[in-house]
Amino acid sequence: MFPLLPFVAGVLTGAVALRLIKTDKTKAGVEAGVEKARAGMEKAQDTLRGAAVSSLEAIENASARARKRLAAEDAVADEEVGAAHAAAADAGAAPAAASADAAPEQAGKPAPPRRKRAPRAAAKPKKAKATPAASTEAEPGAAGEEAGS
Repeated sequence: MFPLLPFVAGVLTGAVALRLIKTDKTKAGVEAGVEKARAGMEKAQDTLRGAAVSSLEAIENASARARKRLAAEDAVADEEVGAAHAAAADAGAAPAAASADAAPEQAGKPAPPRRKRAPRAAAKPKKAKATPAASTEAEPGAAGEEAGS
């Protein structure tokens, strides 16, 4: 009789659940929940789109500033090189003097990358353990001497 009690309780619970699903209130509640979820998703999408646009604008502004700074540095460097070449040509100096003037330009450059270390030596192979069969094979001359005597 006890196994019938859980079965009856399950049937009653199922019947109540079916009636609740069929009512209009439940359908309206589900539809309201779906609409609320859609509204939340649209709001999250708008927020995410706004964040992406602002970050892309920040990247664009930073790259524009870097582009301007690099263009200004190149212009200054070109003017210095042009002035050095003009002074060398006026003085009748050799091209070696012009290359000596170019050395301070390299002083602002970063140092070259460090070299990698040499590879380590390979590990030595392990010696095989000696067995009686291996010792007779290892000494073929000794066996040959006994046979030849």
